Amino acid sequence: MRSTGYDNRGGEKDTSMRPETTYSWVNPKLQTSGFERREYKRIQFGCGSILLHKGMASSRVTSLQHTGLSLWSAAYVMSYYIDDMWSHEIRTKESTKWTVLDLGAGLGLCSAVAAKHGMNVISTDSDSQALVLLEENLRRNCDEGNGDISIHVLDWISVTEQDDITTNPVFEELEKYGGSDLVILSDVIYSATKPAWNALIVLLQKLRSQRMRLQCNYTAALERKRCDSTETPASDPLVLLGYTQRRRDMSPQDEAEFFTLVRKAGMKAVLVPPDRIPHGETYMLTTLFEIRWAN
Repeated sequence: MRSTGYDNRGGEKDTSMRPETTYSWVNPKLQTSGFERREYKRIQFGCGSILLHKGMASSRVTSLQHTGLSLWSAAYVMSYYIDDMWSHEIRTKESTKWTVLDLGAGLGLCSAVAAKHGMNVISTDSDSQALVLLEENLRRNCDEGNGDISIHVLDWISVTEQDDITTNPVFEELEKYGGSDLVILSDVIYSATKPAWNALIVLLQKLRSQRMRLQCNYTAALERKRCDSTETPASDPLVLLGYTQRRRDMSPQDEAEFFTLVRKAGMKAVLVPPDRIPHGETYMLTTLFEIRWAN
């Protein structure tokens, strides 16, 4: 994938926030269609600059219809964290590439950061409109020489209902990498996804089962430090969950229900210390967790 520059479009630039910059570009040809303004956001990371197309403003498209078309705060928190994690490590060998599975990737910020660090990235979403922008954003931000990058439509309920989940394209691709090293869940827990929470838990268990089976063939496991500096067991994916409190959308009872599902599945949510997250103070309502298996 080759990168494409979009800085010279003559759009209006909002420089009030750093390290983030918003660009707004009006296309005269689209002014009568209801999609008059394209919005871009540039975010600076240790791996370099990421430029995302946020879509086109329209009163006919709402965040409730297409939540993947918005850039939510957990995407920033997650991206700053993984960027800092990888920026402090020197990775020069092919064997040190992580395989990153982004579930509910949306506009692709987390996936783009992982790709910039040279990781193999499998980026997924269930929203067809989000997938269009996801592909565009990854193509723009990923240069030749990065790891492998692929984009798939993935519905948690549908995939977990498959008779043979190994035939799913995402699982087929993970086979060649030995399973997923890191699973990213960025702002995917809210009221609209509640019917799929059980399916998500099942999906995580199946991803672990796949990795346990495949890692038997590997003599040396990839070193993956957790937030408390302990090693992630070779049999387990490292799972990061970015969760944002939205009291108008999720009650304390709803939150407790999700984390109870996690606990009943034999997993636990471990808080990532806020001081480990660069710029984390800007996103006070967003919390980052590691989802770990108890045994």
